[in-house]
Amino acid sequence: MKKNMFYFSNLTLNSHLYFFAHMLLIVFLFLISSCSNPTEPPPDDTKSKWEVIPELAQADVRYILKVYNTVYLTALFNEREYRGSIWKTNDGENWTMLRTFEKAVGPLAICGDSLFCLGDSLFKYIIPTGTWENVCQPYPLNTDVQAVSEIFFLDKELFAFQNFFQPGSTYRIHYDGTIQDLSSYYGYLGGAKMIKKNLNDNWGYVRGMYHSGGFFRFDRDGFVYLIDGLTQQAILKPASNSMEIRNDTLLAGFRYPGIIKYLDEFNVWRDYTDSIPTTRLDATSPYVEPTEISCISDRMFISTDIFGVMEWKKGIGWIDMAEGLRTYDWSDGKIFYPIVFLENMGNTLIAASGAPGYAAWGGFGVYKYNVK
Repeated sequence: MKKNMFYFSNLTLNSHLYFFAHMLLIVFLFLISSCSNPTEPPPDDTKSKWEVIPELAQADVRYILKVYNTVYLTALFNEREYRGSIWKTNDGENWTMLRTFEKAVGPLAICGDSLFCLGDSLFKYIIPTGTWENVCQPYPLNTDVQAVSEIFFLDKELFAFQNFFQPGSTYRIHYDGTIQDLSSYYGYLGGAKMIKKNLNDNWGYVRGMYHSGGFFRFDRDGFVYLIDGLTQQAILKPASNSMEIRNDTLLAGFRYPGIIKYLDEFNVWRDYTDSIPTTRLDATSPYVEPTEISCISDRMFISTDIFGVMEWKKGIGWIDMAEGLRTYDWSDGKIFYPIVFLENMGNTLIAASGAPGYAAWGGFGVYKYNVK
């Protein structure tokens, strides 16, 4: 009897040992499986990406102008009861349409408390009262606003750059509708885009025509070259716009190589960044053109012709931030539709595609991006 009880006790002990050994084996196998097949972290829903502005998803943007705490935008639409329109935003998130036009509209300019827009007429929007005036019809500039890349004021007189056709021309627009062709006076030098340090300055920095080049300081007396430090290739084939004033210093993008430079106190161009990488994911290009620059505090962002938007971080390099922008298939991979405009309101970046007079890239859509 005692022998049987001893046998039974051994049997119970062996069963318990078997059970625990079996459980240990299961845990061991689970750990091995977990190590060989690590669990992917959940997607980061807090990471910023570009979001299209619904009401501007089909907008062919022709011009963007930032004045203090407001961004104005002109755009064309197809298959609507109107062709042109002007929009504004005070935060980059919410947009209001100011007016529609039967025909196309193009560049914008501010003078005093009024916004001017060139279309089939020269239109004036008095901001405090929200009223519109039809100022004049500056023939022949009003017949094809696509050809006019820029309008701006010097001493409250309105000037325009025609950049689309060779040779480019500089005009003065009078409010009676007459225009003066100043091309011969300015030696047939043409401008594509102007930027001022201060809104009421009577001079500004000017990029040369898209296919003829040059970089200038421009005032009533004419064009003064600012090309020291630039290669001949950079001079003759400039980027479309890509100018920004930061801490009273001019920054500009150049296509060869794709790079951002600054103009020093001696009017000599110096490298500010490294060259933009010409390969992204599985797509490669012989060059990347920086189309626009936007700065938020000490951070710099650029838009490009094929790789969307990037941020420059000193000591790290170029950081890709194009997720959410439209892509299309290219020869050896996917690239992005040209982002011609890049602006900011606070910590919100605004990017847009379109065909302005200074660079007829094409495309459509306006996007927002929350910078963190």
